[in-house]
Amino acid sequence: MPSNHTIFKTGFGDQQFEIDCNNKDTYKLAAFLFSHFPGSTSPSSSLKYSIISDGRRPRLSLWMGERRLYYGESAYQLVYTLMNEVIYHCINTNSQHHALHAGSVHKDDQCIILPGTSGKGKSTVTAWLASNGFKYLTDELVFLSSDGMVTPLTRPINLKVSASLLQWLDYKKIVNHIIEDHKGSMIPHRLLNDDFSKVEPFVTHIIFPEYREDAELNFEKISPAKSTFYLLQSHVNARNLPGHGIAELSTIVRKSRSYKIIYSSFEDLKLIFDSPSGPF
Repeated sequence: MPSNHTIFKTGFGDQQFEIDCNNKDTYKLAAFLFSHFPGSTSPSSSLKYSIISDGRRPRLSLWMGERRLYYGESAYQLVYTLMNEVIYHCINTNSQHHALHAGSVHKDDQCIILPGTSGKGKSTVTAWLASNGFKYLTDELVFLSSDGMVTPLTRPINLKVSASLLQWLDYKKIVNHIIEDHKGSMIPHRLLNDDFSKVEPFVTHIIFPEYREDAELNFEKISPAKSTFYLLQSHVNARNLPGHGIAELSTIVRKSRSYKIIYSSFEDLKLIFDSPSGPF
């Protein structure tokens, strides 16, 4: 078991992150977040963070050098803040990939990406697919190469939803393995589907989900042009790429099948993905 001030290392591409953990509990928080991250093969720079747990309650704090990023009692708020920090720095100067806010799962020769801005329900659909036969890749961020290969930033599934969804995930069985507060829950993906390996498949399906309470179920195939337009709304490092990456994205989209879904319940998702006229 890690001793005091153990360094947890993670990264992506040429960016490495070092997280100084002052005891075994803070080390567990870092491992909870980053155990399945891609890793940095040839780091050219390193950013350093510290997680400190102090007192009986305990009080938690997150630091980047002398700058305090979080202080309080919520482990969820701390890991959420740290994950967003790491994601930002993975994206900020990346000029080799298309960074997309998107969930992703795969099965056999199929790889789905589920692009969407916050609140569209991509994490919910990703979690549902992972619980129904697909293998989890990420619920937040994918990097696409110019030929459509998916490199996921694999993290715990982050759900900002009501307790009803956690009941669907059998809350009693997972409660001791998740990190949560009133703002959301982070759930280790292996609780949904333990069949996991680090892979980088090629995207075959692009599905744009949208959750609307009490909405009528809608599932439609969309054109490559419309798919590219929607995809650009989730593209977060376009400024780093020649021509904002539009030409390459268009090529990737033309090699894939694209759909838009509007749903209001898990029954809707079952109707879509189990239907003979569904996307597969």
